[in-house]
Amino acid sequence: MTEPEIERLGRHGARVKDLRRRIKHRRGGEVIVEGRRLVDDLVRWRVPISELYLNPEAAAAPESSDLISAAGVVFEVEASVLADLAPTRTSQGLLAVTEEPRWPRWNASTGVALWLDRLQDPGNLGAIVRAAAGLGAAVVMLSPDCTDPFGPGTVRGSAGAVFRIPIERGLTAEKAVGRVREKDGEIWATGAGGRPVVGWDPIRPCLLLLGAEGAGLSPEAGDLADGELTIPLSNEIESLNVAVATGILLQHLRES
Repeated sequence: MTEPEIERLGRHGARVKDLRRRIKHRRGGEVIVEGRRLVDDLVRWRVPISELYLNPEAAAAPESSDLISAAGVVFEVEASVLADLAPTRTSQGLLAVTEEPRWPRWNASTGVALWLDRLQDPGNLGAIVRAAAGLGAAVVMLSPDCTDPFGPGTVRGSAGAVFRIPIERGLTAEKAVGRVREKDGEIWATGAGGRPVVGWDPIRPCLLLLGAEGAGLSPEAGDLADGELTIPLSNEIESLNVAVATGILLQHLRES
């Protein structure tokens, strides 16, 4: 594959200013990915990279050759400028621009789905998406009040898993539950007073309703469930981080 020509950008150029705006206010459908490991994964997963930005050191590195070859256009930017642009505090000298993945709508014919209620922390959402992708969930569905699943913090927290599993946004609990009810599946919520997860083996398709650790699941969403689950805890620990709880429930279902 022929490598595209690398264009060098000045710190005050129009394209740098435009990139700064796009990082601060994400354009619809566009995803900014930072860091060599994540961009390497995009190439490995054959996710198209429309733009690639590197500092001089990264541009000269032999391991960047495949990344440069895979990109539509490539730009070299001063290290200090790219560090200032980067969404994280510790820039890795490399930014890629790609598009949100497109997936068919989950038809609820089988499998396990998640519906997340008002999850605001990008790191938590990213960790849940990573667990869902790694542990075989069919889809992650988000309530209208959830944080952006393709914002930099979520992409980073998911270790790129936002590109590996379908994510559906803006779904009310009623719509998510209705889809599973049509297929005679089961809906389960998480809470402190439910049945222990040990021995739980729901009918598939199965929908798990999960709320943020502090706010929890809304009463309206909880009322739509067939039952409530509790993960038994020890040492007077009252609750788990929602991402940790999600991983435990998905692994249980994987083994059941």
